Amino acid sequence: MAAVMTSSFTASPSAPTVSSSQVPAGPGAAAALLEAALAAVSGETLSPVSLTLDYGFPLQPGETVTLEAAVERATRTLVFAHGRVLKADGALAATGSAVFRRVEVPGRP
Repeated sequence: MAAVMTSSFTASPSAPTVSSSQVPAGPGAAAALLEAALAAVSGETLSPVSLTLDYGFPLQPGETVTLEAAVERATRTLVFAHGRVLKADGALAATGSAVFRRVEVPGRP
């Protein structure tokens, strides 16, 4: 019996859909997609500090997925984001959270 993951968060209103040609092969597909989505929604030049993922249903190469990501909070030096990867049928492929360090901190020389 496969475990079903649930997650509750407010997704970005502009959650992208990734075309089938963009899903890479292998078990790291969800991680690669989710890290890029979390960094993009943060909207800054960032350096990753941590990435935590929980996997659900596996992705297949060439599969179409929807990425949802949102910034949970931001401080002067860090941005905290979370998101999920959904398969075309709505099944949860992965959820994750990330912490990014701002490369250019406002007000710092």
